Amino acid sequence: MNDSRSPLVSKTDSQRSLVEACFRREAGSVESIPADNVDLLEAGILDSMAWVSFLRAVETASGVPDLGSGLNQRSASLGEVLAALQNSASEISRVNDAALDPKISSSPTLAAFGASSAAVGSRVIPSEDVDRAFNMPAGKLRGRAGIESLAYAGEGENELTLGARAAQEALRSASCGPQELDWIIATSETHHDYPSLSAQLHSRLLVRENCGALDVGGACLGLLNALAVVKSLIGSGQARTILVVTADVHTRTLTPSRVAGEFGGLFGDGASAFLLRAADAVSANGGYLLGEFIFGCAGQYAAAIQVSDEKDGGLAVQFDGEALSRAAITRMEKVISSVELRSGIPRGSVGGFATHQPNPRLVALLAKQCGVSPERFPPIARVYGNLGSSTCGAALHEILRSASQQTGGELRPIFLASLGPGLLFGGAWLTPHENRK
Repeated sequence: MNDSRSPLVSKTDSQRSLVEACFRREAGSVESIPADNVDLLEAGILDSMAWVSFLRAVETASGVPDLGSGLNQRSASLGEVLAALQNSASEISRVNDAALDPKISSSPTLAAFGASSAAVGSRVIPSEDVDRAFNMPAGKLRGRAGIESLAYAGEGENELTLGARAAQEALRSASCGPQELDWIIATSETHHDYPSLSAQLHSRLLVRENCGALDVGGACLGLLNALAVVKSLIGSGQARTILVVTADVHTRTLTPSRVAGEFGGLFGDGASAFLLRAADAVSANGGYLLGEFIFGCAGQYAAAIQVSDEKDGGLAVQFDGEALSRAAITRMEKVISSVELRSGIPRGSVGGFATHQPNPRLVALLAKQCGVSPERFPPIARVYGNLGSSTCGAALHEILRSASQQTGGELRPIFLASLGPGLLFGGAWLTPHENRK
């Protein structure tokens, strides 16, 4: 039977479904959808924080920025949100139509993954040894956090050596010479020396002088920040081959003499590297394309973790583990839901989740809350500890490595999601190269 509805009606139905899906995420599946004219705040259906979170979810899922800015003087109702979404979409459509210029490409170049690699500290320490070093009961890290061992940097290893090792392996796997690189983009939450990590990698890899070098921040969110820069550079045609490197060595800073074991004992040392190229330069047989991104900051959780230097050389650490764990699980599930809505890819069809992993117990809880198998989350933190910005990188490398052993038709999408102190959050998705339309 043919669908006789007009495209405008179909679009309106799609927008209503999106708004209602975002509402249910905030209100819970048991809450019935209220009438369009019901003020959600006055009726007590949502509190002010849930209302803000709901608006952000609609903005993220729809791709319409600043949707809530026009609702300040209006009723906090689904009808007003839907009307604002429809009006904003119409404005964007008119702007896009007016901007059509044959001189400007309407199809930015896509970025594809050419190779990946990961490296961890050469000393693998049983978690019970870390318990003793931090004066914790034996078995605490294994029993409460699910960490079985941790990767510690050995003598002579640091962010540069681990990052360079991962970078060289990625270049070798892609048969890419350093002279082909247009940019090196590095991220680390522990490297604070000068020259910057990207500059040191530039020298170590013997890259040509006119290859750019850039460091981005974000701590555990650093990899997604770096990949967003890659998408912009390749998409705009300013680069065709970019190396992304993450590298973190926590164990020389988060020592038993400086921090408590409940915090410092969670972290290991590692690095990851990814070579990305313009999609037309990469074979479509078995590769992955970099999709879109979502970013935000849930500032109400900023106080859950804070680290600063003290005058005596120590570290002042504020770490509310329980509050941070609740916030991390809730926010990560929302990020994954937003990626699912924005991409149109059901989470059940995703082949792997490369996420932030505060500890393995939280990863298991996240998988349960998302309704997906925990086997789709590579066990990085269980074996190596929390690697900071390299946790998501090491997980993504493991997913890509496993995917490379499959035939092209078996490849499935990949979701990325991570958090950073603040509480920064971000997500993205990768799709098999052969699915490009």
